[in-house]
Amino acid sequence: MVATRRSTRQSDASAPQYAESSSEHEDQKPTKTRQKRMRPHADEPETRPRKQATKSKPDSLPKANAPKPETAPPGTNRDAGGNQVTYWLFKAEPLPRYENGINVAFSIDDLKACTKPEPWSGVRNFQARNTMQEMREGDLGFFYHSNAKPSGIAGILRVVKEAEVDETAFDPKDPYYDAKSDRERPKWYCVSVEFVEKFDNIVELQELKSHAAKGGRLQNMQLVTHSRLSVSKLSKEEWEFILELAKRRGA
Repeated sequence: MVATRRSTRQSDASAPQYAESSSEHEDQKPTKTRQKRMRPHADEPETRPRKQATKSKPDSLPKANAPKPETAPPGTNRDAGGNQVTYWLFKAEPLPRYENGINVAFSIDDLKACTKPEPWSGVRNFQARNTMQEMREGDLGFFYHSNAKPSGIAGILRVVKEAEVDETAFDPKDPYYDAKSDRERPKWYCVSVEFVEKFDNIVELQELKSHAAKGGRLQNMQLVTHSRLSVSKLSKEEWEFILELAKRRGA
């Protein structure tokens, strides 16, 4: 994690392109150096997923004799054809918010301006940490603007470095310093990401929720079922459906 956000900004460099087409992804002036990506306020408590009662499947869901979803061999996140199986969603707050006197806001434009991979540091929730440990180099994910106006999916990023120890946990000056962290037995990890694409229009949370009712295409999406997580999973079907929503909004 670099000392300041500005050290990672690019002047006018072009953003990398993504080639996953087949599986398609008040105002306060800061008084101190602006830090990198924040951990959303909602991610602070460690929570366990709530068990859901077994329900009958709506007619719109696949029948029992339908082909089973693709699965990836352990540690690969790729099917037999080399396609990504699980996709990801990363939350960050684009509007100013201060932790220990430091502005922790981070937007998709900030990521675009980075000239080297950005560590997605500061995550202090075990389930979100475990999710990052499942990610593989080259994986695509959505960049989600949290606590924004409006909140929603702003674009696409790519994992360029798999999970490694989150050094910010050991830095007393970092907003998310963890005094109980032990270098000999580290408990916090993070991946590093790069910018891929910014959508013409935000795919707003309200629209996503409109497809998350019983029988909806996004009814099992973790963003809705586990809304407190700052890093979550999506199925390939959810990923492709949201890409279609983004295309419609940009048309």
